[in-house]
Amino acid sequence: MTRQKRNFLAAWAILAMTAGCAKKTLVQQEPAVTPTAKETAPKQEEGDDVELALRGKNFTATKDLGVIFYDYDQSDMRADMREIAMKNAEFLKLHPGLEVRIDGHCDERGTAEYNLALGQRRAAALRAYYRSLGVPGERMATQSWGEEKPLCAEETESCHANNRRGETLVRSNAPTKGSSAATGNTNHQPSDKPK
Repeated sequence: MTRQKRNFLAAWAILAMTAGCAKKTLVQQEPAVTPTAKETAPKQEEGDDVELALRGKNFTATKDLGVIFYDYDQSDMRADMREIAMKNAEFLKLHPGLEVRIDGHCDERGTAEYNLALGQRRAAALRAYYRSLGVPGERMATQSWGEEKPLCAEETESCHANNRRGETLVRSNAPTKGSSAATGNTNHQPSDKPK
């Protein structure tokens, strides 16, 4: 009898375990259809801000365009940089054949992800300022380099200040009158004070 009980209990346990498992039915899902960017893009109306598409790497600095420096962990333009930005905007308005890329840069403090986002905010803020001064948005693109392209590699506050910048680069299919390619503008000095 004990053997019968044991067999009965073993059979009962097996039955309970298999009865609790429902049969699984394989359901085939149809492939998801992702709408194209053209289908999902909002309709552009007059006055909408359209950014220039970045194609090619032939944007260059010119001595006619000054560098904008930023305070530590800030994307708002400093008051002492507004005059430089206004001169940049005037130059861009005088040369409508130029396409513009505004690069945002950071110092090495902070994570790479944070610095890429901060560099993008800096570039976008400078682009918005140029637009407010009359430079058409469709001529300008923004790009963040984060901490990837420092001007200076020393561990000093003045070096960090030089790396927190916005650069306005240009390109054209035809040479423009009055502009000369250079490695960059160093006439304007950044502030050494972190905010």
